[in-house]
Amino acid sequence: MTAPLGGPYRYRREGRGVFHFPLARPWTWALTHHGMWSVFVTDQEPPRDGRPGRRHPLHPPPELMGQWLAIYATKDYDAEAVRWLRAAHGLEAPAGDVLPHGAYVAVARLAEVSTAGNDCRAFGRDPWWAPRGASCRGTIAWWLEEIQPLEPLPAAHAQRLAPVDPGLVPELRERMRLARDKLWRPEVYAVPASLPFPPPARAETPAPAPAPPPPPPPPRAVVDDRPVPPMLAEPEQLGLFGEAPRPTADTASAPLVAAPTPMEAVPESATHLEGLDTLHQLQPPCRTPPAVLMEGARRVRALLADGKPHEWREVWAAATLDPARGSLAYRVTEALAVHGPLLPWRVRTTGTCKGDGYAWFTLAEDASCSATP
Repeated sequence: MTAPLGGPYRYRREGRGVFHFPLARPWTWALTHHGMWSVFVTDQEPPRDGRPGRRHPLHPPPELMGQWLAIYATKDYDAEAVRWLRAAHGLEAPAGDVLPHGAYVAVARLAEVSTAGNDCRAFGRDPWWAPRGASCRGTIAWWLEEIQPLEPLPAAHAQRLAPVDPGLVPELRERMRLARDKLWRPEVYAVPASLPFPPPARAETPAPAPAPPPPPPPPRAVVDDRPVPPMLAEPEQLGLFGEAPRPTADTASAPLVAAPTPMEAVPESATHLEGLDTLHQLQPPCRTPPAVLMEGARRVRALLADGKPHEWREVWAAATLDPARGSLAYRVTEALAVHGPLLPWRVRTTGTCKGDGYAWFTLAEDASCSATP
């Protein structure tokens, strides 16, 4: 099959099929009693031709995304899992003769598949993905949602991801309903008195050495904060290799916008916005004349005035006054998370990501209240 290795992929529609998913103990106990919701599925290649065996992580078939997985507790008891659960989460797993096996113990929906290298949860946000003191157990994770533990339903062992026996599906759904209605509660399994492995010895940490006194603050430098006169001349914009950009056929034939208003010709109304009353205070760091920035901000505010979300390319196009000079979108917009005084040529926006790879922008409430005609 062709697996999308570029990043995590989720199911697009919910399925109603139920498939057999075997899982060794005590991983089934961690999933039903301690909130585990990611599993690593691998195939073990046997050693041959003098080469050691290898473990291959598996991607599920695309048709399985969004379907139900019936978690089947096998007779296998993973001793390495006992060490991992103790080192990673401080959990002591019950013995193999206590946990049920040969039965379905939970049902969950396969919601997402991702790899450790391109998933934000690989950096410690999810405790089951990158726990403290333990390395990741695999590279490809199957993420489960709507996990529902249920009363163990004995069943015969079957091939992994094979459809569940149709004769058992009604009883499986009935036990799901009883568990969701709290008519059945998961059994609490006792931890054995003698652990199969001795707990790791805790090394005593030495007392920390006293911190050295902080160094004296450096002498304060004398800063020349006198106002700098604005640059009236238009600077020459060079290309990638140092030469002046050549006008293309489209830009040569297209009518250019009006030339930017020099600093001496800034409208008087623009010099009093937000309490600014001098030309020097209105000069932005980007050296673009304020009149040009105010025009770009007015066009962006007019685009977002309808209150509907707009894509960034629409904001980019609205803030483009001269295609030869690029867009002013980054200079005339400001995210809502930026605090501080709002410059007169900045339009405060709110960005929203709907999970489809695109960002949508609307006019922030404070920006709509302080909008100027």
